[in-house]
Formats: sequence, C-alpha cells, structure tokens
Amino acid sequence: MLLQPRPSLAIVLLATLFACGGGGGGTTAAPPAMPSFALALSPASLQVPAGSSAVVTVTVSRLNGFKGDIALAGLGLPAGVTASGLVPDGALTHPLTVQVGTGAAQATFPDLHIEGRAGGVVQVAAFTLLVRAPVSLAQGTADALQAPGGHQQVGSLENLVVVQEPLRALSAVSAAGSVQVRHGFLPTGSPQKP
Repeated sequence: MLLQPRPSLAIVLLATLFACGGGGGGTTAAPPAMPSFALALSPASLQVPAGSSAVVTVTVSRLNGFKGDIALAGLGLPAGVTASGLVPDGALTHPLTVQVGTGAAQATFPDLHIEGRAGGVVQVAAFTLLVRAPVSLAQGTADALQAPGGHQQVGSLENLVVVQEPLRALSAVSAAGSVQVRHGFLPTGSPQKP
C-alpha cells in the first residue's frame, strides 16, 4: 500500500481563493456607460437633379444623458455635392440640406455618409444619392419637383412642405413664361396668379 501525502489546509484554502477570483467577497460594478448618440437619416435614399438640393431629416438618439451640439458633415461625397449643419443641444431631429452642384456627375452613389461629431464622440449614418440630369425651369413639373425629404430646390423653384392637404395647382410667372406647379412651388419673387 502506497501512502499519498495530504495537502495542507493552507494550500487548499489558497487554491480555492485564487479559483474564485481572489476573495474580497463582492462583485465589481461595471463602469457607467459613457454619454453618446446615434444618427439615422430619412429618407436614406435621395434622387436630386444636378443644380438642386434636397433635405434629409437627421434623427438623433441621445444616449446615457448625452448633451451638446452635434456638428454634421458629409463624408465621401462626390465632387460638387455638399452637406453640413449643426444639431442644437437637446434637438432630436434636424433638417440637413444636401446641395448638388450643376457640375456634379450624373450617377448613383450608394455608400455616402453623414458624420456627427460632438465631445469626442463620432457617429455616422449612411445614405444613397442618385444625381439626375439638371431640370430647367421650363421642364419644372410638379412630379419633377416633389421631394420625399419635404424640401427641394430646382433653379429658382423651391418646395417647402407647410401643410399636407389636397390643393389645386397654381401657376407662377417666370422669365420663360408660365409654368403649372403644385402649391408651395413658386419661383422666388414671382407673383402668384389665381
């Protein structure tokens, strides 16, 4: 019969102490979550004629008590396209104008981003942009000017949604003649005809 030595009580206690995390008897609380924010864009896809603009709504989710202004800027935008703005402290939505210059390439740009920066926090939201052929005032039809973002400008015609209700089309006088447009699409400085 072979006798095996028994470990001392001190070694058993030390082994148990190290195996369960070192003692101390309590659990360590997780550090508090850092204030942050998240961005979302609506609509996430725009179709804009060159020489025009459209508006996307930036929705901000303020997380863990985040406070402060958020600076917005376009990332990866093609030549001739700009977007920048500032979401004020406390605001949860903000209209952001995406301006497409007359020389912008007519193409689909599927992986563009709006970046938000504030207090060392940087977040991005993706969108797609389809740059269409420019629309002249003579080509300005209600359908060509209707923007899903609620605002669009084509030349001197501008669409700002104030109310959403059925209204008859109004005509507006321009240098090129008279154009039938929907309510809210009047050339800047043009008198309205009944």
